[in-house]
Amino acid sequence: MKPVHVHLVGLCGLALLLTACAQTSQSDLSPVAGFAPSRLDAAAPSPSLAPSERPDDIPRSGYQIDGAGFYGDLHYLEESNRVRAVYAHAVEGEVTRHADLRPEAAWLHDGVRRFEGQDDDGAAMTVELEAGVCRVNGRVYARFARIEAADGSYEGCAAEIGPHVSWSEALPRYLPLIHTCLDESRASSMTFVRGAGRAQVLHVSDQGETPVVRMRFGESGRWDCVLENDAARWRIVAEDAPLQPGEADPFFIVDAVPDAGEACAVYERVLSEGGEVLGALGYDVCQSGPVALLRPGAR
Repeated sequence: MKPVHVHLVGLCGLALLLTACAQTSQSDLSPVAGFAPSRLDAAAPSPSLAPSERPDDIPRSGYQIDGAGFYGDLHYLEESNRVRAVYAHAVEGEVTRHADLRPEAAWLHDGVRRFEGQDDDGAAMTVELEAGVCRVNGRVYARFARIEAADGSYEGCAAEIGPHVSWSEALPRYLPLIHTCLDESRASSMTFVRGAGRAQVLHVSDQGETPVVRMRFGESGRWDCVLENDAARWRIVAEDAPLQPGEADPFFIVDAVPDAGEACAVYERVLSEGGEVLGALGYDVCQSGPVALLRPGAR
């Protein structure tokens, strides 16, 4: 698991952070350190442990963190127009540690989400989350996690939880589909469309037998890449066609991390298992809908 590195990007769109959470359903997994088995959707990345005190009927927005021999549960609380994070850190064979954390004022530093505060003994605790292809305990997640606690450092993977499902939570599973579409677009009439600007992945659906990757190239409008029998075909999406759930919130830029503020967005970089940059998730901080303009790029 790689360490996390940070630099300042800027505050805007904390509300987007709170609404881009994945919804989980429930399956039996092993208990550890006073945490009862959780039941989570086997089709989506999910942690191997879950807190016994978490009522199944109360949705929480935040993250579940899965690691070798430890589990973390971080969820948001909104109080008096401010947001704080409550974190439970369970290590196998030890007493669960709780902490009161706050999202860093600029919630994306070099594409990293950072939470700082103190545990229930007054010791400093930090949780850092970074988008990427993360693998632990036989599962693949869309986020790396690093925790600095009084007894040392912990590294694992994180999954978003909450009442709103973000399509990007399954990005590791979608990456091969996205690359198939982009590779095909270089060998077809889509080459001319791609010249309109950098490719943005707005949404991916792989439910059923025909996965669909929805993209946008500059101001060329929306396009669906339909994958059938290992082949890709493109179709234009009508201007008045409804948005897919969560479309463009966030959007994904392949193989590049635009500058903060470009296209009125902030960007969360996405890393491979080995730490290479795969691209960036963009969050619209102007609340102007799907982002249309990005400088032309290689992809």
